[in-house]
Amino acid sequence: HMSEWSPARLLSLSAQSLHKSLGSYLRNLAAISECVKEKLRLLQEFLLADTQDQLKILEDKLKSSELSTVSYAALSVLLSRTVENLCSNWSFFLGRVHVRGEGLEQNGHSNGFSENGSHKDEGEREGAMDTQEDGDAMKSPSAPKGKGGRRSKADSEPKSELQGFKGVLIALHVLQCLYLYIDMIVHVLYGLGFVCQNKAKWVSCPLSRCPNLAVKEAEDDENMDEEEVLPLKETKKMSQAKKKKQTKNKISWVGEPIKTDGRKEYYMKVRVENEVVEVGDCVSVSPADPSHPLYLARITALWEDGDKMFHAHWFCRGTDTVLGESSDPLELFLVDECEDMQLSFVHGKVNVLYKAPTENWFMEGGMDDDMKVIEDDGESFFYQLLYDGECARFESPPKVTPSEDCKYKFCASCVRNREREAQDLPNVCEPLEDEKSDSKVFYGLATLKGEQYRVGDSVYLPPEAFSFAVKLASPVKRSHRKDDVDEDLHPEYYRKSSDYIKGSNLDAPEPFRIGRIKEIFCNKRSDGKPDKMDPKLRLYKFYRPENTHKGPKGAYHSDINQLYWSDEEATVNMAEVLGRCQVEYAEDLVESVQDYSSRGPDRFYFLEAYNAKTRSLEDPPNHARSAVHKGKGKGKGKGKGKAALQESQDQEPQEQTVPKLRTLDVFSGCGGLSEGFHQAGISETHWAIEMWDPAAQAFRLNNPGTTVFTEDCNVLLKLVMSGEKTNSLGQKLPQKGDVEMLCGGPPCQGFSGMNRFNSRTYSTFKNSLVVSYLSYCDYYRPKFFLLENVRNFVSFKRSMVLKLTLRCLVRMGYQCTFGILQAGQYGVAQTRRRAIILAAAPGEKLPRFPEPLHVFAPRACSLSVVVDEKKYVSNVTRGNGGIYRTITVRDTMSDLPEIRNGAAALEISYNGEPQSWFQRHIRGSQYQPILRDHICKDMSALVAARMRYIPLAPGSDWRDLPNIEVRLRDGTTTKKLRYTHSDKKNGRSGTGALRGVCSCAEGKSCDPADRQFNTLIPWCLPHTGNRHNHWAGLYGRLEWDGFFSTTVTNPEPMGKQGRVLHPEQHRVVSVRECARSQGFPDTYRFFGNILDKHRQVGNAVPPPLSKAIGLEVRKCVQERMRENATVVVNESEVLHIHRK
Repeated sequence: HMSEWSPARLLSLSAQSLHKSLGSYLRNLAAISECVKEKLRLLQEFLLADTQDQLKILEDKLKSSELSTVSYAALSVLLSRTVENLCSNWSFFLGRVHVRGEGLEQNGHSNGFSENGSHKDEGEREGAMDTQEDGDAMKSPSAPKGKGGRRSKADSEPKSELQGFKGVLIALHVLQCLYLYIDMIVHVLYGLGFVCQNKAKWVSCPLSRCPNLAVKEAEDDENMDEEEVLPLKETKKMSQAKKKKQTKNKISWVGEPIKTDGRKEYYMKVRVENEVVEVGDCVSVSPADPSHPLYLARITALWEDGDKMFHAHWFCRGTDTVLGESSDPLELFLVDECEDMQLSFVHGKVNVLYKAPTENWFMEGGMDDDMKVIEDDGESFFYQLLYDGECARFESPPKVTPSEDCKYKFCASCVRNREREAQDLPNVCEPLEDEKSDSKVFYGLATLKGEQYRVGDSVYLPPEAFSFAVKLASPVKRSHRKDDVDEDLHPEYYRKSSDYIKGSNLDAPEPFRIGRIKEIFCNKRSDGKPDKMDPKLRLYKFYRPENTHKGPKGAYHSDINQLYWSDEEATVNMAEVLGRCQVEYAEDLVESVQDYSSRGPDRFYFLEAYNAKTRSLEDPPNHARSAVHKGKGKGKGKGKGKAALQESQDQEPQEQTVPKLRTLDVFSGCGGLSEGFHQAGISETHWAIEMWDPAAQAFRLNNPGTTVFTEDCNVLLKLVMSGEKTNSLGQKLPQKGDVEMLCGGPPCQGFSGMNRFNSRTYSTFKNSLVVSYLSYCDYYRPKFFLLENVRNFVSFKRSMVLKLTLRCLVRMGYQCTFGILQAGQYGVAQTRRRAIILAAAPGEKLPRFPEPLHVFAPRACSLSVVVDEKKYVSNVTRGNGGIYRTITVRDTMSDLPEIRNGAAALEISYNGEPQSWFQRHIRGSQYQPILRDHICKDMSALVAARMRYIPLAPGSDWRDLPNIEVRLRDGTTTKKLRYTHSDKKNGRSGTGALRGVCSCAEGKSCDPADRQFNTLIPWCLPHTGNRHNHWAGLYGRLEWDGFFSTTVTNPEPMGKQGRVLHPEQHRVVSVRECARSQGFPDTYRFFGNILDKHRQVGNAVPPPLSKAIGLEVRKCVQERMRENATVVVNESEVLHIHRK
């Protein structure tokens, strides 16, 4: 009588029955060793993924069925069959699983999950495939074992033990999936009206999935999808999001109004029930939802205008920030949000204390201070920082002092918001009376976003602001024409269905347009007055080399900051201006072009003018020369006469000399992070900690004055905290107060099991190297702190690692923020997204993230972060725009001499001059140029043959390999790959040939006998290609006009970044080519064997990226120095007046 039972009832009884059976299994499980328990946990996580797949299949069947007519009986039968299918699959699976000492090894068909249960994507192939290719057994997880395969250790284990947890696993998973089924069935039935709301006790999230899918391996971060999976909450201001509830409190004014402004009468005090509240006090506001905590605000004004009103400057609770559940429930954050409200919404008075940093804050690090800031009485809170919810920036509240005449209605939030709004609007001033026009009014000055612009200044504009007279042919996207391919010779070419090539710059935008202001004006309205809301600029256009008829080839040989003058003009809206830059005629410079350019970005020069009509270069006209520098130089920027130099110094404000910060680099590697800071002139690395000896030796080679520790960072910190001055080797340890800047990139493996915030996972977090690094910050209390990590650092375990890291910094009193930066936007030919956490001590300026310098492929520039369904962006305002063109593979390494597979000469000659700006810059000024480490791995004979047969065309990879027999250099001959099975997914070729290489292509189980060895086309790739995006990019060549995938620690043609073949030579990229892709100067030294050097390069932070960050830190130091100088001047003036 199954039709009389509801599915939920049926499943509930089934679950109870299974639960009883499970009891006996669990009692037996108690006797199993901890090792076996760990194996069991791994298997459980592994199988959970298959459960999710079965659920998806069932859900699809349910949705496709006509549920309006289906009977409960049919539904239950469907469910019962699915459970039987699951149990059957699991039993079959368990029969093919061997439990090994080191983890889990799967036989048969790979389902894409790794040993630790985390999802495998293309990145987890490195070392997992046959790179030796000389007949060894396949290492791929998809390779069948058994006949001819390697014998598992489990074959010799007692079968009774294995059988014991087979049953346990089946019971565990059947029980778990039954509850999931109940969850899903009720959800579906509720959606269709079968179950009323109050009976739907289990309502699943339609996006629920295996928790292991949420975590990817750190080094796979570049393969992540650009699109966000979860729907994002619309970001609203607190005042818009708050739904308040009015109270029935009695409200009466205390005292007389102190000011009348029109209909408004302002008061200083009001009585709410029995409490007197005055301007400056903090109050709570009742939410409409009683489950929501009270809203908190500071009263900045009280008045009556028909209603009794107050102005609320809101506080933000920690749970409403990026900190989420990790925040202190008593800590509030000031936000620049406010609104007018009726006093009837006030719930009561609260106490909010400002926690100012102590005078001895820098020396208080490392103390075990658990003292409460304030008592938790439900009405007392504290705050110490201002929070920007859009960029997730925690900063010290700016000091604002109201004047005496407006204390009764002063709101700091209103003041700052008005200033921002005013800055965002273009404004003009200083009308030019001597320039008359019937339709225009001319001005001498315009302002936008805090910048001033005058006639003669040069500005950035978006690429669409104006066009050029020379029309260049747009690059044509290559299409794959399968009709022209011999399918018998190239049987895998059909897999190249997409025209997109990873590493291509075809979609990269143009850099900003640059123009020089000729006129600033406003058009006159009909009443004859200027339309100041829409000011205009008349500009002279500058051509970049690539905008001329020479095209990209002209740009390749030119300096990145070289322009051509043009008398072509354009009119643009002032609101389009993106910033200002400096453009000088090189002949007028009093220093070399190199010295001029090295003093920062935003510096351009021109030597010639471009005539678009004749397509020729000419001498620039006299009016093109800057009024400031006219006549000072002596030819091509080489004039350095004393008089000219003195005059230039009088004209230009001198840049302050910034003292270099004493820096400690933890987890330093070979020193990429420190190298960039040194180039920025902000840091001097006194100490470095690196446990891996080859990397530590490399750091010493490049920084001989640095004390490099090769010990556990925890041991070193413990020594310092115990009062030691030196370590066991006699190296001097940094003491409290010595370190002014702390930088490093701690590894993240220590907390890979964290899923949510609880005491157990917090304990795991506390034992990680991230917290060890934070302990250094807490003890030394540096002025500036930087944490660098992989992009997925911000997403680990639902962003809990990020939250706890920021929470620790906030608890110490630091200002802090986080963001994602793309290294390709700062001058390297490589996509490398990295998470950066910046922090500044109280009293310092919190650095902003650097604006992009180079345009880069849009697909690689998804830099926003979603935390708790809220989207955060960094402070970058230019988006994917840039002031320079993108750096290509050709820019990076076209000047390096040709070498062969396995080249091992550590020092060779360049054999030629640098061709591009990047090459001139990266070679530096060596006295005797020597090219070091232009060495590459020696690949096996079979791999070398495969590389030789990869075409030189852009986008070529293993799918272009011919299926032929080839004689190898070791005297052996390859075999042709045999296609012996039909392929259910891809069908047959155009000639009717089969496309499957294993029985699994027909939907059957893998047959070990199908395995083939020593073939030019690797058997494993067509075997599993349907499940892995056809393994696009393996054995792939770099594209001359493209960029590197993320530089890896071991370039392998079948590794996680498969495009590691030279664009023209039949070899993998060399150590020096990889180092250049990271932006290391050619003079930078690496240590150890070739694999050691590749690992040092691949693990490093690109120096151009850290240089860009370092320049932002430098700006903060300079701004602080200027403020201090102003304070000193003001104090001296007061003292002088007092003496008078």
